[in-house]
Amino acid sequence: MGTGLVLGIVGSSLGVMGGVIGTYFSIRNTKRPRERSLMIRLAAMCWVWFAGMLVWMFLIPRPWNQAAMLFNLPILFSIPRMNRRLALARAEDEAT
Repeated sequence: MGTGLVLGIVGSSLGVMGGVIGTYFSIRNTKRPRERSLMIRLAAMCWVWFAGMLVWMFLIPRPWNQAAMLFNLPILFSIPRMNRRLALARAEDEAT
């Protein structure tokens, strides 16, 4: 194997491990059951979304596979909405 291939595999593995660790601590740091279930749903949705983006990148021929990078935009723009939903879940749990 070439150096570029090895470094690509190592970098990708580190990126996925960072995502797994981030997801774990995001779920672990929730305090209430409703907040935790919402965080699990949001994390699962993001992982499925990014897996779909990778499938698109590897299965669709060039130059169309490059459009998969545009699939990051909906996740990027939905982060404030996800944060508002988590804050609402926290507020509702604290009110009860």
